[in-house]
Amino acid sequence: MVQPSRTIAVPVVAVCVALVLADATSRAQGTAARGTGNRAAPQRVWPDPPADARIRFLGLLVPASAARRSVFRRVWDVVTGGRDTPVMAQPYGVTMGPAGRLYVADSAAHSVHVFDVRTGGYSKLDVESESLIGVAALGGRLFVTDSVAGRVMCLNGAGRKQWAIGSETGLQRPTGIVAADDRLHVVDTLAHRIVTVSPEGRVMGSFGSRGGEPGQFNYPTNIARDAAGRLYVTDSMNFRMQILTAQGRSISAFGHLGDGSGDFNRPKGVAVDSEGHIYVVEGFQDVVQIFDADGRFLLAFGEPGQGDGELWLASGIAIANDHIYIADSSNRRVQVFEYLKEDR
Repeated sequence: MVQPSRTIAVPVVAVCVALVLADATSRAQGTAARGTGNRAAPQRVWPDPPADARIRFLGLLVPASAARRSVFRRVWDVVTGGRDTPVMAQPYGVTMGPAGRLYVADSAAHSVHVFDVRTGGYSKLDVESESLIGVAALGGRLFVTDSVAGRVMCLNGAGRKQWAIGSETGLQRPTGIVAADDRLHVVDTLAHRIVTVSPEGRVMGSFGSRGGEPGQFNYPTNIARDAAGRLYVTDSMNFRMQILTAQGRSISAFGHLGDGSGDFNRPKGVAVDSEGHIYVVEGFQDVVQIFDADGRFLLAFGEPGQGDGELWLASGIAIANDHIYIADSSNRRVQVFEYLKEDR
């Protein structure tokens, strides 16, 4: 295994994620998630000992009714097309909003799951949609992308639609979405561009075109933003990550097609931590790859499977207070990991 660079020194912020910690199962019946830390097996960490651990598995976020369904039953329902749509069917986009609320867009259940990571609370917003992919929070409202319908929608806190824009504005297949200070950046996959939208639904501009040059895209899918306002775009069929200014000017790019450490085959969700490290969900290898700000590969965590810390066609990723939330799509759950601070 490639060892992480000594530059990874991510502070562990004392954020409360009671619903996934070891004592989660001892809380009131019907809690939003089940904890895993009270099992006899040791917690999973990456890299493997004796190297210093940099990432630790914390637990799972799943609605209580979904947690009670066995893995076999969930797989059987997929194979047979069972009638009952599970509470969490196909989580894709994920974002952390204000007040410690994690929002998860579920493309198959046509809903947004809302987890309160401070209290363990859970609620679900049903959304009239065909395929919810991206979700962003801004100014007390939610913004979601419906890729099949070709729409971006604004929802209030109760999940009621405030406005929707689509083909009349030139949108073709909106997928990833990220909130900036006063605007939204939307990935329009089929148009090979990024569209900027105001919180009121006005298209403010766009950048990008099809190609392989800096600032061009080939079926981009996901997008993230760092604290300085830089944008990180998963340029999927160019098998690279692009870093751009908020105005769309190219800063740098890294990555190429392959199946080795640091390579891309099916790059999906992207996020940036407080130290500027870049995390990319690699769907083909079922891992999350970590790169430094210059695009150098540092470490991968996760592996294919259905157990703790294992992924099955994972998609979206969000980082808040240096806790990592991954939409583990085909396992119908969100997994939570933690960065461990390097001893000084």
